[in-house]
Amino acid sequence: MVEDKAKPTLGPWELNLVSIGNEISHSIAKTMFPYKNGAELEDMGVNPEIFKFSCVLLNDDYDNNYYQLRQWFLSIFPEPIELFHPEHGTLYGYPENVSFRNDRRHRYAEFTFDFEIAGIQADTQSYTNPYDANFEEAQALNLEVQESVAESMQQSGVPDIEGSSDWSLIDVWASLGDEARAYGEATNQAINKLLGVIESVKAPVDAINSTIDYADSLSGTLTKAIQECCDSFVTLARKSGSSKGKSRASTATLVASVSSMLTSLYGAPESVCAAFATIAAATIATETAKAITDDEKKMGESISVESGAVDDAEGRELATESEPYFLTPEDLEETLALAREFIQQVLPQATSPYRLKKMAAMLSDAVRRIKIEFMTTKAVYVNHETPLHKIALDNGLNYKAADRLCALNNVKNPTFMKGEVLVYES
Repeated sequence: MVEDKAKPTLGPWELNLVSIGNEISHSIAKTMFPYKNGAELEDMGVNPEIFKFSCVLLNDDYDNNYYQLRQWFLSIFPEPIELFHPEHGTLYGYPENVSFRNDRRHRYAEFTFDFEIAGIQADTQSYTNPYDANFEEAQALNLEVQESVAESMQQSGVPDIEGSSDWSLIDVWASLGDEARAYGEATNQAINKLLGVIESVKAPVDAINSTIDYADSLSGTLTKAIQECCDSFVTLARKSGSSKGKSRASTATLVASVSSMLTSLYGAPESVCAAFATIAAATIATETAKAITDDEKKMGESISVESGAVDDAEGRELATESEPYFLTPEDLEETLALAREFIQQVLPQATSPYRLKKMAAMLSDAVRRIKIEFMTTKAVYVNHETPLHKIALDNGLNYKAADRLCALNNVKNPTFMKGEVLVYES
């Protein structure tokens, strides 16, 4: 038998252990593509850990406890059960897959059970800024795209000329084979389309491109031009989403712009189109993460304002209220859906599908965390037209939470509301 460091227990029962085991498994997501062998695999995290126990009941312990223990396992547990493990201490979870072998003649029973641990592991609960995390992934992805372009150039017979930033060097292509010339000329046409966007639209100050050191070569020139073009589309998108509550419009504009450019690159080498699709998807994910992060910051500012004084006893202003939180849960979900849909569309041709799926997962986690943390709501029914500030007060909120209630109910600054109204749990 196992030598116990401390007497193990399961709920109200002491366990006479024979053996202990455990099982760890990962949740693996598989993405398969038509007419392609194999699959893309992504680790989605570790499943709940399962401990396995083999125990016995003997003599008086059998007489007193066998039937009661069996009935206990047959019951439904409304909350996690406490297990004291001789190695890991106190754990909480649920017993499952219980098996009994009973010998009444010898006053003996052996039983085994699995115990599944409840709760989320602490490391997966830690806060990660979605914008910073996606920005880092976009930087790494750019360099991977550049390496992929350089490799495709080599396969086509195109030299990745050092110190060159001009894809229109026809004298270079003249000495190469037909495949290399075709690659160079088609890529040069694609570069000209990218430069047309770059010259007409100024990229934002916080552009991804400004933080990346590209190789001083033709592959670096192409990759840099692709990112600069996508950064320019970000500028246009931000203008379309500059007014209140336009996060979805901004993402939709960005998706439409990069989709149009991807279509216009028809005829460019496959590796060039894949490079643009990959960088465009990463840019969309990063910009969506910025919108989520900015909105979460505004939410925090709004809550802080609600609990702080903005005027003195005589009504004189002490501080200026911050812009209220204005993204509804629907806005968050729709913005996320637009970004994830584009990423999903380009995955089959993407240079680095793993990074794109990781970025999409980070966006989903950020939205889910915000909804769990800030969107815990309940519905109240208001019989008569009632000032929104009073509804807030009646439900344990500061009267200044009216701005957040407007966003939650997807209405624009109403003085009165009637019928079903969503409010935050106080």
